[in-house]
Amino acid sequence: MNIRSFTSEDDNFSISSSRVKGYFSMPSRHFHDKYEIYYLRAGERYYFVKDKVFHIKKGHLVLIKEGELHKTTDAEKPDHERLLIYFKKPFIETANKSTDRILNLLNGKSYCVMGLSLKESQEVERIFSEMFQETEAQEECFEICLQGLLMKLLVYMGRYIRQTDANVFLSSSPKHEKVSEIVKYINEHYSEELSIPGIARLFFISPYYLSRIFKETTGFTLLEYINTVRIRAAQELLLNKKFKVIEIAEKSGFGSVSQFNRVFRQIAGYSPLSYRKGSVK
Repeated sequence: MNIRSFTSEDDNFSISSSRVKGYFSMPSRHFHDKYEIYYLRAGERYYFVKDKVFHIKKGHLVLIKEGELHKTTDAEKPDHERLLIYFKKPFIETANKSTDRILNLLNGKSYCVMGLSLKESQEVERIFSEMFQETEAQEECFEICLQGLLMKLLVYMGRYIRQTDANVFLSSSPKHEKVSEIVKYINEHYSEELSIPGIARLFFISPYYLSRIFKETTGFTLLEYINTVRIRAAQELLLNKKFKVIEIAEKSGFGSVSQFNRVFRQIAGYSPLSYRKGSVK
């Protein structure tokens, strides 16, 4: 893998370019407290976002919101090149609330997937190129230039997203459609007892086939996905101080506090108590 990257000192902004040969597995962190902008410069990928699978091709641009569950998986041709930005809202905060305006526009869409024309792709790639030039030269006030370029990209995306329907980029594979149905069921019933045999019976498929197509489609094992959805729900409950940890474990679908603590630390990288206290980065 050929990587070009930059991360700000406060970790509020990062940009990278990767050229990948062969099959590639996305790192284990499938949700984060940052926005993510993903641009595919070459090749094709499947992008699982929330509960749907999109077939992403050259010139497609994707915005992942804070805390949104997502993962990319290999398509038939695994070689690809992608440009990636992570940012936190404070990086582009402005006094006149213009940041809120553009992010509210983008957050208003359930899915932010865009297929760009050649001219549009050239404009987006030019913005990325200017960002890389600023991070490599690091002349005085280069961070301000990065902020301006990022805002320009977000405005561009906001104007575009009003005129496009992300559903046109959905994968038409029957397998992917079946997995989307299963994902929606899990998202709605995560607090209940869930098992591979039980879900397989509900959707009239074998446990083996269920496990195989789920992993191929989403990049998650079924158990990993269920636990990740439960931890996301638990994080929201932890922000409400009126719930005790034992109540949150139960509401999130865990059988015991010890299991909840273990899985939370495994997926989030820190303990539930640390998250509640706000002592994690």
